[in-house]
Amino acid sequence: MGPNARPFLVSPSPESASALIRAVRWSTAVRLMDSLVHDVRNPLNALAINVEILHEKLSRAAGGQLPAAQAKNLQAMREQVTRVNGLLGEFARFLAPSPTAPTVVSLSTTVEDAVSVLGHAGRRSRVKIAVDVPETPGTVDAMDPSVLGFLVLVPVLRALERTPEDGQVRVSVRNEGARVVLHVQDGGREEGEDTEVEHALAAAAAEYGVEYHVRGSQLRLSFRAGQDRPEPSPRNPNSP
Repeated sequence: MGPNARPFLVSPSPESASALIRAVRWSTAVRLMDSLVHDVRNPLNALAINVEILHEKLSRAAGGQLPAAQAKNLQAMREQVTRVNGLLGEFARFLAPSPTAPTVVSLSTTVEDAVSVLGHAGRRSRVKIAVDVPETPGTVDAMDPSVLGFLVLVPVLRALERTPEDGQVRVSVRNEGARVVLHVQDGGREEGEDTEVEHALAAAAAEYGVEYHVRGSQLRLSFRAGQDRPEPSPRNPNSP
């Protein structure tokens, strides 16, 4: 190829181009998530500080005892700041997680966090999410927590999108011996589907050794059960 020659580019098919655009758009959103978290948390922190300053000034003006109505309003503001800050952290953890070293993770806790993140989506579509998790942690064998988050969040979101208005999505975790199983049942069609979501879940499950089964409204992910490492017993200073 001569010095002035232009490289030959193969035009992708419309389907490939669409998939590429979505992938780039998503990766851009993920990279921008850190900026969003920073830009929102800064004013949140400032608001929290100003609430405490206002509390102190009002208390001083009232002779040391803040009137009940004002105390209630300020407490409501504190709770809302805490709530928004917590939701922001949950969204960041699920939508733009930083890969970490494999660790034993609670599937039950991950499910509860995912349902919290998707709470507004459920309310907007008027779909109820019923969660049933065991009192025991239901820990999963060591894996990247961001991967587990993906494998929990996407099935629940899929179920919400498949369920008609006023329907219900049931999410449960079961300890089954050497396996910990996530069941997601939606209120959609019983017929199976073959979409990008199913392909992505199947690929992720295969890559990380998770058993994946889906048939219409029923989705099941089976993980190898993990064991929490017991905390070391405090050493008796008088022991040899």
